[in-house]
Amino acid sequence: MVKKILLILAFVVGVWGDGVDEAIENFIGKNSFYTNQNFINRLFKEKQKFYTQEHFVDYYAILKTLKDNGLLELVFKQPSEVRLNFIAKTKPILLTRTINSVLSSLGYSYFTTSKAKYSQEYSDMTFSLVTEHIVDPVVMLNELRKRGVFAKKVQRNSQLEWIYELEVQDWSITNATPLSTTARMELKNVSGEYWFSTKSAGVLQISKKNNRIGWFPRIVLFDKNLQILEIITQESFAKSAEVNITDRTAFVMVTDLNSPARLKYGITIQFTPY
Repeated sequence: MVKKILLILAFVVGVWGDGVDEAIENFIGKNSFYTNQNFINRLFKEKQKFYTQEHFVDYYAILKTLKDNGLLELVFKQPSEVRLNFIAKTKPILLTRTINSVLSSLGYSYFTTSKAKYSQEYSDMTFSLVTEHIVDPVVMLNELRKRGVFAKKVQRNSQLEWIYELEVQDWSITNATPLSTTARMELKNVSGEYWFSTKSAGVLQISKKNNRIGWFPRIVLFDKNLQILEIITQESFAKSAEVNITDRTAFVMVTDLNSPARLKYGITIQFTPY
């Protein structure tokens, strides 16, 4: 019996070690892996800490440990084109918005979509950009987590090409204001575009903060996959607007039809659940 238990433990440790070691070698390259073998063994001595509760490889924990200890190469010798491939079981519009938001938050303004494919409910998109530094995978994964998106697998094909297999668990828009209270709220966004998230049906009332001059309401309702449910517009000046939020609605975007700048000084909202 004792022998069987020891064999099982050895097998489990071996499986854990294989998954973690394979990821480490992939991220830093074979030469660096063997050159720093002793150091790596010390850093990753407790292999179980680099697995999730569901016993999947924790790529974020591995990458962060490598980065914090100077083992992850982050700088190129010269500006280079980097390709980031993202695969997720979700709609293309949601994946596109997520990655656009993440790259923008990382300070990248110029990037292109070099590949876009949607098949059997999976979106497969590649974003290309020129940079002097690797797109930090630790920060990338952290920003994705903020948006309810988690990495099932991260793979480095080369320093210039990374693949992220993602799982959308509870997707969110980072700058969306939750509609969860009946209290009046005053909001200000210099872009003139306001996003809201909701988990309940109700009535949303919106008014321009400085209502001496009206605005042309444009209100868009989205479902949880960011598919448009309804677009509400008004081509005449209004001081306020009111919209019914259905139980299918997950996100609401409010702006001005002709010039979002009209709302840059703020709006006042009140949400009343049914």
